[in-house]
Amino acid sequence: MGSEQDLACDDPSKTFIGVRFVLLGFDSIDKDKTRSKLLECGGFDSGDYGPDCTHVIVDKLIYDDPLCTTARRDGKTLVTALWVDHSFDVGMPVDPTSVMYRPLRALNGIPGAKSLIVCLTGYQRQDRDDIMVLLTPILCFLEINYNTVYRLKFQ
Repeated sequence: MGSEQDLACDDPSKTFIGVRFVLLGFDSIDKDKTRSKLLECGGFDSGDYGPDCTHVIVDKLIYDDPLCTTARRDGKTLVTALWVDHSFDVGMPVDPTSVMYRPLRALNGIPGAKSLIVCLTGYQRQDRDDIMVLLTPILCFLEINYNTVYRLKFQ
């Protein structure tokens, strides 16, 4: 008999089987969207943080927020909603330990990032997309026009 991971690969509706989640820090619209994806693919909404919860999924909370610190201390899987989106898109859980799915260290970007120049020459497809996803919070918080930055600095 196959593992839960094998089941998720065979049937995308089982992507989140075994995921008992709690959503923290979301606005009501994003919370509903994320919750729907999780439930549609076999996840279970624990409602509140507790011993039965396996995954703490956050939005707009920083890495050192007391809720995130508690989740890590208790051995919970701590990820952002991006983990749900990527897992949902590929039809199986992606690696929750990837830096892409950790809560941000700060919500106001990185000091000095306005002069940041990133060269993506040589990066293609998924690698290029991943780098841009990692940089998006920096660009958004600095209110830089994304298209201009892409054209001028991501060439």
